Amino acid sequence: MIDFTQCDVEPLRVYDGANGKKICVIYNNERYMLKFPALARNNPVMHYSNGCLNEHIASSIYRTLDITTQETILGIYNGKMVVACKDFCNPGDRIVNFAMIKNACIDSSLNGYGTELEEVLQSIEEQNLYDVKEIKEHFWKMFAADAFLGNFDRHNGNWGIIVNELTRETRIAPVYDNGSCLYPQLTDKQMEKILETRSEIENRLYVFPNSALKIDNKKINYYNFLTKTQDIDCIRALQYVTEHISMDKIKKVIRNIPMTDIQQQFYLTMLIERKEHIIEKAYQLQKERGYIVTKEPKKTPKKKKSTNRKYVPRI
Repeated sequence: MIDFTQCDVEPLRVYDGANGKKICVIYNNERYMLKFPALARNNPVMHYSNGCLNEHIASSIYRTLDITTQETILGIYNGKMVVACKDFCNPGDRIVNFAMIKNACIDSSLNGYGTELEEVLQSIEEQNLYDVKEIKEHFWKMFAADAFLGNFDRHNGNWGIIVNELTRETRIAPVYDNGSCLYPQLTDKQMEKILETRSEIENRLYVFPNSALKIDNKKINYYNFLTKTQDIDCIRALQYVTEHISMDKIKKVIRNIPMTDIQQQFYLTMLIERKEHIIEKAYQLQKERGYIVTKEPKKTPKKKKSTNRKYVPRI
């Protein structure tokens, strides 16, 4: 892993967010946000969570889905594991997270951080910062990918639009802040215990983690929602993610990241399970209902044998 300890710190570049400390360092002449491990408040046996490791794993898997995502590097700083996230803002850019966008929609009854799905979708329709169709497509792809990765904390403050007020240009921000994917507050011992018990695995498929988004003030269960929704935009995103999941690429990602054997086994097992029992199950049910139509591969017509005979003159 890269040791960032001796990198120059850029004190004028600061970052918000609640999960762990963050500083900006210069590495290879480019700015990187170093994220430090946050305290594992729900797990007193750990000094800190696996959030840095999981941030890197989830971001790497996101990229295998061909979804624009932050670039990350695992490293150390003063002896602690950190994840370096390449700063994707150019000079003059700033991130306008969706909470800010939602706050600008005056007809929305809750504040910007309210995560009722209906209000989020309404705010996407009402905002005039970016093309509605494209931001809705991005939102649902992110939702489907988060369902695969078990992200429990995709709220309105950690996705959005990049704006440049000088050039008046806008673009969707790469997916970032993925440290809440793949059960970040488990020790190796707890991972081992889960793998030994089928009911423990199934709890983490069908019971938790849930989405941070809500319906009627209740967090959305990924399995229940994806298998029952009639939202065609969500179903298209489910189809996209299902068809872009490559376990060969994902296995390569996991095996190239320094981690313990039990961590590697746990992550691969849970990803295979979530793919089969959440993503593919929902895909199949939606396909049976007629909401998903797949294109049949075109058959290459067989070349007909030529019936023309070569003329051979008689001698």
